[in-house]
Amino acid sequence: MWGSAPAGALGPLDITYGSDSDTREGAFKNGTFEATLPLKDDALYFHVMAQLQGSGDINCSVTVAGHTKKAHASGGYNICDAQVSSGLLGGWN
Repeated sequence: MWGSAPAGALGPLDITYGSDSDTREGAFKNGTFEATLPLKDDALYFHVMAQLQGSGDINCSVTVAGHTKKAHASGGYNICDAQVSSGLLGGWN
């Protein structure tokens, strides 16, 4: 995750990330947030989500096994949400 997101009246940028069975909370520092998780074979998806707190402009992305999904949010209390899902026949998309 990268961009500008000043703390608003409700506090700093609210970040959650993880998989379908493991959700974590992240901290946005110096205009970035980065995390690495172990790849679980039985995971249904991996995601990152952040909600702006009144202003800002952020980008977020998730990469699993070479497949990347990206998203963007700007202004207000908008949400940046990127997710890579496991395929029905294996693989990630």
